[in-house]
Amino acid sequence: MKQTARRIALLITCFTLVIMVHAQVIKDTVTDSVKIKTDSLKAVTITASKPFIKQKVDKTIVTVAGSPLAAGGNAWEVLVRAPGIVEQGNNLQLKGKTVTVLMDGRYTNMSGEDLKNMLNAMPANRIERIELMPNPSARYDAQGGSIINIIMAKNTKLGVNGSATLGGRAGKYGSWNTGLSLNYRSKKVNVYGSYDYLNNQQFNESSFNRFINNGKHIADNVYGTDQRSSHSIKAGLDYDLNKRNSFGILIKGLINNIDKTSGTRSMADYTDVDNDSLSMVVANGKARYIIPSVNLYYKAILDTAGKEVRFNADYFSYNKKWNDHFTTRYFDPRGAEYDAKLLRADAPATNDIKSFSIDYKQPIKKGSLEVGTKISQATTDNDAVWEQGRNGTWAKDFGKTNHFIYKENVYAAYVNVNKEFKKISLMMGVRAEQTHTEGTSVTSQQTNKNKYLNFFPNMAIQYNAAKDHLFAFSYRQSIERYKYDIVNPFIVYKSQYSYYQGNPYLNPGIQHNFELSYVYNNELFTTLTYSRFEDVLTNIYRKDSTSPAVINTWDNLSSADYMEAAVSHSKSLFNNKWMTNNTVAVSYAKFNAPAGSDLNNAKVTTILSSDNTILLPKGYKVQVSAVYFSPMALGVVSYKSRFNMNLGMSKTVLENKGTIALSVSDLFNTYNSTFTVASFGIQSTNYVKPETRFVKLTFTYRFGNKNVKANANRKTSIENESRRMQ
Repeated sequence: MKQTARRIALLITCFTLVIMVHAQVIKDTVTDSVKIKTDSLKAVTITASKPFIKQKVDKTIVTVAGSPLAAGGNAWEVLVRAPGIVEQGNNLQLKGKTVTVLMDGRYTNMSGEDLKNMLNAMPANRIERIELMPNPSARYDAQGGSIINIIMAKNTKLGVNGSATLGGRAGKYGSWNTGLSLNYRSKKVNVYGSYDYLNNQQFNESSFNRFINNGKHIADNVYGTDQRSSHSIKAGLDYDLNKRNSFGILIKGLINNIDKTSGTRSMADYTDVDNDSLSMVVANGKARYIIPSVNLYYKAILDTAGKEVRFNADYFSYNKKWNDHFTTRYFDPRGAEYDAKLLRADAPATNDIKSFSIDYKQPIKKGSLEVGTKISQATTDNDAVWEQGRNGTWAKDFGKTNHFIYKENVYAAYVNVNKEFKKISLMMGVRAEQTHTEGTSVTSQQTNKNKYLNFFPNMAIQYNAAKDHLFAFSYRQSIERYKYDIVNPFIVYKSQYSYYQGNPYLNPGIQHNFELSYVYNNELFTTLTYSRFEDVLTNIYRKDSTSPAVINTWDNLSSADYMEAAVSHSKSLFNNKWMTNNTVAVSYAKFNAPAGSDLNNAKVTTILSSDNTILLPKGYKVQVSAVYFSPMALGVVSYKSRFNMNLGMSKTVLENKGTIALSVSDLFNTYNSTFTVASFGIQSTNYVKPETRFVKLTFTYRFGNKNVKANANRKTSIENESRRMQ
């Protein structure tokens, strides 16, 4: 099998080289058609073509529509390939900072594993582009250091239009997806809706070797399979009352079902604990997420000068049912089984968010003024009941059972000014947020309350020194509020040697983000980034005081620093037949931690990425992308180098109404996480390898009227507090 896989990989690589050589010998005249567009900061864009990656001064745009690599994949796979994005477990970072994920300007209301599950359930063919903003303006919530805005594809044609998609992928298991999108648009009314179904199965394996205190050793080997099936539904209406007034409603729903099966084989030299040297854990889990949301908006243009006011009201609900069942079998040093334990958990979660905002914008001389206010109220209710099984009966495990309720209200207001002075463009703003939190452990009858007021300034200045030389500087202060599960003190059981536990005594972290950039000839982009973190949230590991288990939890450190230098080059070659984007970045991150904590580990890291799209005759398109991470260190974790390469091809058919796309992700099956952890006397070596190599085939058919009318994606007030739900 391995020889066959190598031969296939070699054939595909040779095929790619042939195509690249073929493209190079195209004798068309080399021309680069470059156009400069302006937004609030006069950002520059390359408009000669639509490369997969487009660099601007204040953001990076990843164009997903039409990408052969994106076809048949999902949103999470597209995100982790984006430049500057680092995947750490179930979380994403952009330029060393945590991210807030939006969709069409609306907050996704999720983070961590729940966000990953949702994006894994979203077919990539529904995405138009992804915007990566390291330092957004005061109009955006202060939560999170960076913003990722996923812009969904919208049908902009008059009359009845739509598209249908059917795809499949092959890995260790087979998977498939299908979807239908419909749209009706007239001069005043736009009614739209879509349904997508995704069914996939993914294999993963991992190993963990832990050395604790005086050399005691625990080795875990884990093999598991995740089976996901998801239904995603969207329906909306936009109506123009007249030229100045419009309103609309958007209803979305996601039903995500997950079945998990895993087996853990643990070897331990804890001869003083139950005399066990080997244990086997079989875990079966079922989860169901039901996530409805509703948005209502009203927009009014007040006069001919362009004064505008927007009202948004949002409701978001997140309901999770999660059941786990663990069977642990123990063996003595001779290999004879001497005991078995049963453990199960029922952990439902009910969470609600209500949000209302008003935004006002008016033109001023050579600029604009924006002011706004918002109110958001979030409530999360997690009730985990754990039971132990003995002799056919079940009894509550009071050490793990916990009922936790968390409430958070945020009251915010902002002002933002954009101004132009000949060659200089200036943006300045400030945001104020008053936060009230209350966390209650019903089980222990303990309540923690907190109240704080913060002001978050931000500014950006851009100087057009000459036609081909542009300089920019930006600063933004933001806040890192903990995810809701982080402040929940109950224990989440993973195995008899591994727990997760929240910390109810955490403080929110504050970030100061600076970025200096330079653009040459609209194709060479250079950035220098520095971030200072205060009360930084840190993932740590410590030994349980009453058992040999290792507990994964969170704590506040006084500060941390992050620095990065990056150079990106974007170019269209051979009369726009070859579009290439290449990036080199060097970063350094360090926690300022007390001696003996093992948290001040740091290392210079290099990231190399390349994306190339080649347009061939007769509607063929080829895309090749690759990314390399050198060894990196952040706090308690040190990663080894990582590399992966992706290859895709597409062909338009049926008079350009249909597209067939074939791709291979992680071509050489090299993408994994190999890392070490050093934390408070615990040393571990870890290897995590989810299944990443898939062959994907997708067919998309577009139908309907071809008359085009522009339609802008609207933005709503839904708050990012709920994105932190677990």
